Formats: sequence, C-alpha cells, structure tokens
Amino acid sequence: MAEAQTTPETADQFALRMVNTVSSGFVSLGIAVGARTGLVAQLAEADRPETAVQIAEKANMKERYVREWLAIMVTARIVDYDKEQKTYFLPKHRVGVLLPDGAMGSMGNWSDFVRQSAMVTNDVADCFKNDGPKGVPYSAYPDFHGWMGNIKEHEHKSLVSKFLPTIPGLGEALESGIKVLDAGCGRGIATLTLAQHFPKSTFIGTDLSDEVIQWASEESNKRGLANVTFQVHDLVKMPADWSDSFDYVLVWDVIHDQADPETTLREIFRMVKPRGRFSMVDIKGHSELADNMDNPAAPLLYGVSLFHCMTVSLYFGGKGLGTLWGQELAAQMLQEAGFTDVKALDIPHSPVEMHFLCNKP
Repeated sequence: MAEAQTTPETADQFALRMVNTVSSGFVSLGIAVGARTGLVAQLAEADRPETAVQIAEKANMKERYVREWLAIMVTARIVDYDKEQKTYFLPKHRVGVLLPDGAMGSMGNWSDFVRQSAMVTNDVADCFKNDGPKGVPYSAYPDFHGWMGNIKEHEHKSLVSKFLPTIPGLGEALESGIKVLDAGCGRGIATLTLAQHFPKSTFIGTDLSDEVIQWASEESNKRGLANVTFQVHDLVKMPADWSDSFDYVLVWDVIHDQADPETTLREIFRMVKPRGRFSMVDIKGHSELADNMDNPAAPLLYGVSLFHCMTVSLYFGGKGLGTLWGQELAAQMLQEAGFTDVKALDIPHSPVEMHFLCNKP
C-alpha cells in the first residue's frame, strides 16, 4: 500500500500543478525553436526593448510567427513585455541560462533535447508493450551527435583550467608526455582539446559511431594535430594488444548508455597501466529514487533516460542502466571491475555531472 502524502493536496491543486507542467513542456519547445532560429541569441544581444516587427525584420523572419513565439516567452516570464510600447526585452541576467555557452547547465540545450525526444515519443511508447521493440536505435536521433558535440564544445572550454586541476599531478604528467585514451569520445572534443594543449602526450579517441569518428578525424586534420588519432571500436571488445597501455583513461557521459557496462568497465581496467588512473564522468544523482526527490533536475534526467539513454541500451539487448543509475551503483561497479581508491568529485562547471576518479593497483 502506498504511503499517505505528508502534505494534503486537493484535486484542484493537483490540476493547477499539471497545467504548469504541461505548459512548461510547450515553453521548452518554444525555447528550442528560439535557439534553432537564432531568436534567443538575437534578443540576448539587444541593448534596448524592440517591437515584434523590429525583431522580425532584424531576423529576416515572418512577424506573425515571431510575435506568437514571443507570447510564449512573455507568459513564461522569460522575456519582459511593455504593454504600452508593445516592446519586448530579454534581461541580461537570464541570457546565460538560455544560451548554449552554459553547456550542461544551459536550459537552451536541454530544451532542444526535449524537441528531439518529442520526435521519438511514439517509438518509445511502442517499447512499453510486451510484444513491442526492445528499444529505440541511435539512428532515430539524427541530431543527437551534433547536439552533444555542441554541449562538449562549450563544456570543455574549461577542461584544462578547471577539470584537470582536480586530478593531482595529471597536468604535469601531460606536460611531460603520457599516453591517454578517451573512450566513447563522440566528436572527440575533449581529446582534441587535450591534444592541442599537451603536444608531448599521445591521445587516442574511440567511439562506436563511424560518423563521429570521421568528424573528429577531419577536425584533427584541420587543427594540424600530430599527436592524436581516432578509431572506431566497441567498448566491450577493445584491441587485445591495448592491455596495460594507457597512463590515463577518460570516459565522459558514456557508461550509463552501454549495453554491457560491467564488461565495458572491465575492458577499461584492462587497458589502464598498473598505477594508472581512470576518470569516469557521469550524471550526478542517486541509485535510490527517493533520494532524488529533492533534485529539481530529476524529472529532466529521468526523462532523458526514458527517451534516450535507457532505451538505446535496451535496443542492443543491454542492461538499460539509465541516466540516474546513481553514484552508489557507479562506485560499486568500479570497485567490482578492479579499480581502487574510488573518489566521487563534483565538477565545478557542470551541476548535473559527477567525476569518479580511481586508480588501477
């Protein structure tokens, strides 16, 4: 029997709460449209209020569409509106939350993921049926790699200045020259950033996707980097001759998506040199649902899990850990894979991620 609520709630109060919830869904889609059309960026640059006509003309867009979009932003208390002058203005203190520069902390970025999730709603619903598909394939998300690459482009601007200093001695080792693996690298933004900063070290980025590896390789050539290569590999079956090969291995928002996370972690352990280090960055949260109740981002993160992370894992017959597999289970699985001295560290520039730093004996 379910426990009684500690705070009584009437049907009317619940209905109002649901109105706000559903309305917020449309606000998210509105923010996504504003980001994709450039309207949010345009409003962010404006130094004074403007009419809908002025905004539309500057953007070279249809005024009627712009005005209706602005109505969503105004009633959501995102854009300010002057009734007498019929002008609109985006206050500067709200800009950082909306623009993509905030990376994982940008609601503009997350709103665009709501848009992508809406595209697969029917596919995910079909998976609920006992005789339905196991999951949804990566191919159902044509914009995902670009979306994630954009987030990493902004997030990893502080990789060297803020993230590396949390790992004692790693910066000095990279300066001297070590061998590094970025496993499940996506477009390789972290790999490229590190390779550019530390020319004496050697970097390899791997991913299951041919598309992202091609993108990363082309970008590496554009930057003229001679100390980095990108290769297509499955994390559950990495090259046999890579055992005890890397001084440092990094995986960023990768493990919870894996079909076989236990084997993946064992493979990573195999590739780390004795006394080498491993950084696993993943979503911040707890394994127990009740422990996430006070996290305001929990519905967002469980939503990302249902509409992407969990279902792509299940598509491959995987475990379906989900986005909020939690720091408790994460630490347990790292220890079971053989890693020692597992530390759970906050990431200063990323409020929804956690850094698990550990060693290979």
